[in-house]
Amino acid sequence: MNLSSIDLNLLVVFQALMTHCHVTRAGEALGLSQPATSNALARLRKLTNDELFVRSAWGVRPTPKARSLSIQLQPALSQIQNALTTPETFDPASSEMTFTIGMSDYVEFTLLPLLLKHLQQVAPGVSLQIRSGDRATQLSMLDSGELDLICGLFPEKVDQHKQQKLFSEKFVAVCRIGHPDIKNKLSLKTFVKAHHLLVSVKEDRKGRIDSLLAKQNLQRHIAISVPHFLVAPGIVAQSDLITTMTERVARAFMQPYRLQLFPLPLSVKGFSVFMRWHSSNEAVAAQQWLRSTIFAISQRDLSLEPSE
Repeated sequence: MNLSSIDLNLLVVFQALMTHCHVTRAGEALGLSQPATSNALARLRKLTNDELFVRSAWGVRPTPKARSLSIQLQPALSQIQNALTTPETFDPASSEMTFTIGMSDYVEFTLLPLLLKHLQQVAPGVSLQIRSGDRATQLSMLDSGELDLICGLFPEKVDQHKQQKLFSEKFVAVCRIGHPDIKNKLSLKTFVKAHHLLVSVKEDRKGRIDSLLAKQNLQRHIAISVPHFLVAPGIVAQSDLITTMTERVARAFMQPYRLQLFPLPLSVKGFSVFMRWHSSNEAVAAQQWLRSTIFAISQRDLSLEPSE
């Protein structure tokens, strides 16, 4: 017998008839009319080549064939029901799963140390694989299932994606303590006059700051342009250069490199970091745990206060 040719709903009707021993009451329990239940019983009889249920004074009573079938079918139906209704669980303390996450280098720097510290405490067997790439690549890898989630700046709206904001970031001006021209505050005049280090992932000689200054007919001097933000604090600490960088990164280097931070003397829009995942992972218990963990870390531990 080809299983694909069988309407498995008939088995549900069969078990209801075994439970209630009454066609009408079995149908009511399943939300079926009496004719629909009788029709299902007729199909069951044809399928099994047995009467299955015969009339009695109180309704119907199962035949020996029906009793034998019920003994075999009940465990299977219960197992199916449990599989469909039992919530999926995830135990981080005993799991040895590997999660693959797409991150920019900025998010890696701000989030990963704190995340790994937390995982060592609550999920020592869990491991992470971090993948880099531009936004288009990461979005594509999310769709293909190569990434469990991605963290970064994602202005694109994709119908099959869900996202959650992790935190907002702003830019600050940074120079070394003891800079000859910058003491307790930073004016626009001093900012423009200073020699600057530009962090540009595009490896060009101008950035957003320069565009904003140009609108005021102002221009700054870019002494050096570097593509990686992690080299900027070390250069600034040993020179009289000034740089513009994200506040979280700047504060991480402020004490060990003896840097001072100032609000920018012109309005520069910050940005927000989002966590994004494919909607197919929305209800997966392990993925829910990972997302809630990352969100909690981003809210609790990414403090802007300098460390002691």
